[in-house]
Amino acid sequence: MKKIHPDYFYLPEQFWKKHELCVYLIGQVEEFILKEEYIGLKVFSLNLENEKDTPNRNEHIFDFLIRTKRKDYYEKLVTCQVLHGLIIDMCYFIQEALTCSKKQRTVVTFALLRKPFVYDLIVVLRLMFEDGFIEKFNEEDDFDSTGLNKDEKIVLLEEATKYTLTKPITEIEMYEFIFDTKNPNSIINLSNKALHPSTTRNQNNKTGKQNLNFAFSENEDIQRYWQYIYSVLPMVLTYLVEIIEIFVFSLLEIDSKIYSARIEDRAQKLIELTGVKIE
Repeated sequence: MKKIHPDYFYLPEQFWKKHELCVYLIGQVEEFILKEEYIGLKVFSLNLENEKDTPNRNEHIFDFLIRTKRKDYYEKLVTCQVLHGLIIDMCYFIQEALTCSKKQRTVVTFALLRKPFVYDLIVVLRLMFEDGFIEKFNEEDDFDSTGLNKDEKIVLLEEATKYTLTKPITEIEMYEFIFDTKNPNSIINLSNKALHPSTTRNQNNKTGKQNLNFAFSENEDIQRYWQYIYSVLPMVLTYLVEIIEIFVFSLLEIDSKIYSARIEDRAQKLIELTGVKIE
């Protein structure tokens, strides 16, 4: 009978440090919804000029701000509220994915990684860089917040990469790891297989005869899945942390020392868990 570790369950020791690094990185993202200094992402105040300068009965705050020509307030409020919701969503999915990985439920890990990276990340990047995104979000009933083609995604990733400090991954690599349907080991392909018993439309993702996706995985397969998870996830999580971090600090008035402290702490954790120094 396989021995179960009290903290790491079935995860082999060779992956423990990489796992802890992933937990730490998503924990840094979670700080944006837990710590008091980031309260501005979910709490918003507005000075009203007089008693008449108030929302009408049942009027949505977004509509009130637009009607009273407070466009700057409106855009910041929408941006902060959407970003706050996305951060919560990403944390829930990624943290559960890591827990499932420890328990050898790698098929569930791949399924859970789909939403935060394939979808939520795109919305964050559009919110950061795309002119007119907020107007579409507020006004178009059939607006698809993630409906971009390959070139549009790469443009967003390229723009975001300009703001990363450690350059853990290029925009092309990021696209290949997450969105590339021609890459059998992209998150979109692996999560497709995790969510469907059979995949037949994409030759790079095809189940094949006498098979069901992930249903017949053996120990060697699980080892290969773990190897993939802990070679790719630290890089894409570092990218995610750095992008969300710069976005949050650009939106809120926060002491720059907090930003510096986060970077220093992350660099120290990277050295501690991997031996890699950030230049």
